[in-house]
Amino acid sequence: MIQAYNPRSFSHSHQRPVKLGKTIEKWFLYLVVLGIAGVSLYWFIIGKGKEFEVNLIAKKGTVEYRENEGAEWKTIENLPLKIKSSSEIRTMADSEASFSITDGSRIKLGSFSRIVLSKNQGEIDWVQTDGNSHHQTAKNAERKSYKVSISDGDFETVGTAFEVKIRDTETVALVLKNQLKASYKDKSTAEAKAGEKIVIDPLGKKVKEIEDQDLKDSWTLANLMDDEKNNLPIEENVLAKAGLREQITDNSQPDDIGSPDGSAQNSQQADNNNENNASKNTNNNINQENAAQSSKITLQAKQSTNGVLLEWGGNQGNWEAWKVLKGGGAELTYPNDSYRTVPKDAKSYLWEMSGDNNTYYFRVCAWSADKGCVGYSNSESLTTSASNTTAETVNENSNANSSVTENQESEGSKKSGVTTRKKCEGSGGHWTETTKVCKCPPKEVFVSSVGRCQKK
Repeated sequence: MIQAYNPRSFSHSHQRPVKLGKTIEKWFLYLVVLGIAGVSLYWFIIGKGKEFEVNLIAKKGTVEYRENEGAEWKTIENLPLKIKSSSEIRTMADSEASFSITDGSRIKLGSFSRIVLSKNQGEIDWVQTDGNSHHQTAKNAERKSYKVSISDGDFETVGTAFEVKIRDTETVALVLKNQLKASYKDKSTAEAKAGEKIVIDPLGKKVKEIEDQDLKDSWTLANLMDDEKNNLPIEENVLAKAGLREQITDNSQPDDIGSPDGSAQNSQQADNNNENNASKNTNNNINQENAAQSSKITLQAKQSTNGVLLEWGGNQGNWEAWKVLKGGGAELTYPNDSYRTVPKDAKSYLWEMSGDNNTYYFRVCAWSADKGCVGYSNSESLTTSASNTTAETVNENSNANSSVTENQESEGSKKSGVTTRKKCEGSGGHWTETTKVCKCPPKEVFVSSVGRCQKK
């Protein structure tokens, strides 16, 4: 019997496989899209590189921290503290901060320094705006680069020990191990090896040999000694220049042909010995001269109603100005401690400050533009009475201070009311050169009595 044609039955039996095929095709497309997205995400993460953990592990004095430029500054109390990308750290007077990084590197900040952790994934990138930093960078195959960025460019290294010192008039990078590359904003580059320094100042950019005094200031010398203690690498010739090693000289000479007894070699050896002795005698004479000059400078300190009055006397000798130093310890040195510059003919200086029952040390240095400090006075300590209420400012009408040529931490500081460029930048503010004004972060103002930006 012939079955009657049923169009409904025909349509249903042939549409099911078509619908199933479209469903499979749709899920296949979904899987392809998800696969592409997954692969892209994987390569994006791999491309950015490994994230290195940065921790603040030790501090001395007051160290402050904020998570980003718009956040409020907080005084660091508990350690260790994990530092995130975009975080900013600053140190105050007589303060230091030490960091460790999981790539094996270490960094240390000195007083009145400020630095931002710009990046810690794939590479380490610091932005230093002020003060001193000391870096011991480890070689690490997972890290693409290690940089310290400054206003003029970047210093880049792979496994190098170096320091960056930012002053008002110059920036100096000391290379203590291996090499350091500078990439400037004008697209030029420079490289310096261990025992050399990169100097950026108004006269230009140059690579020079490190001088003895670069390594013998209290900040750098203390870092070199710490690195030695912790078995961290420093070039031997750098340690020798710093006075932590004996100078190594090769006095060996080949025997002179035709002199079987080696008389020519012995003669050369004798000449070398004489040369070394002469050098030692010269150094001794220089040290004796400096000691003699230092002994001629006598300093006295006494409290006045406006701060601490410093008076000194002695033969001025061949120098150009006085550096009046203040700090928390007796071994004050220029330019590592707070200082003021006064003219050569000055015999006194009134360091205006509030009485806070703390003990401060003072010292005077006879300063020459060519040689630096050629003689220091004795150190004088004084505990300021809380009865003093005058904030630490500069009174240019004071007889003792009437000829002050420089105010605050380094040369060329510009004054703005009760603050200066150096004090402004060390406090967390931003100096505006055109208006000579210290601009603090949002919702903060500069408070002269404490010398820093604080919340309104």
